[in-house]
Amino acid sequence: MENQSISSQEEIVLLLVGALAPNAYAYTIKKEMLDQGGKNIALASIHTILYRLEKHNLLKSSMGGASSSRGGRSKRLYQLTMKGYKVVEDIHSFRNSLWGKISLDNIFSNS
Repeated sequence: MENQSISSQEEIVLLLVGALAPNAYAYTIKKEMLDQGGKNIALASIHTILYRLEKHNLLKSSMGGASSSRGGRSKRLYQLTMKGYKVVEDIHSFRNSLWGKISLDNIFSNS
């Protein structure tokens, strides 16, 4: 696995940015976290994670167009960088490797 270490919340945000592209911004990430995972994380926390991931070049952002539904404000849209994609790909491979080593026979044989 690449030497980039990220938290589980950062991993979830990276995955959601990839899944929600090209419409990944803080509110859609928050909504998807709640809808899909039952995790109600403060919008400010999501912004902090997004900024941190962008600082580490795992994400890049651009300003989307302003909309009347947002009071004329623009939204910051995020997308994975190649480095960000590689990090989540490495995590996915690592977890799959571990899942492949789990045997229910071994888990329940000592109970």
